[in-house]
Amino acid sequence: MIRSTVTALVLAACFAGAALAQSGPQYWVTYAYDPATKSWGLGWGKTDRQATINDALARCAKPGCKSGDVYLMRCIASAQGTQAGVAFGTGNDSNTAQGNALRICRSGPAGSTCEVLAARCAG
Repeated sequence: MIRSTVTALVLAACFAGAALAQSGPQYWVTYAYDPATKSWGLGWGKTDRQATINDALARCAKPGCKSGDVYLMRCIASAQGTQAGVAFGTGNDSNTAQGNALRICRSGPAGSTCEVLAARCAG
């Protein structure tokens, strides 16, 4: 549920920010997550897709960590509620990424108790 919602919101943000992304360097963002340990890591600020994935996996730092979807965006954010795992959102600015992460978090079992854990942007 969370992953499909993440994908839908990120795709909408991708289309809305396509003009901005083409006006300068194109940066990749992703996350890595291990559902067994609830460990996670973010990858951002790289123009190389695989380097971004590697950064997220290194920051997650658990054997069960798997990379999530990878997008051409400037920013990525994570949010967590008291009763659910971590949600991730992206955007071409920090506020958009945080808003998307909170929206995804609140659509899950965590309800309205979500808060932003981290937001990272390229540049």
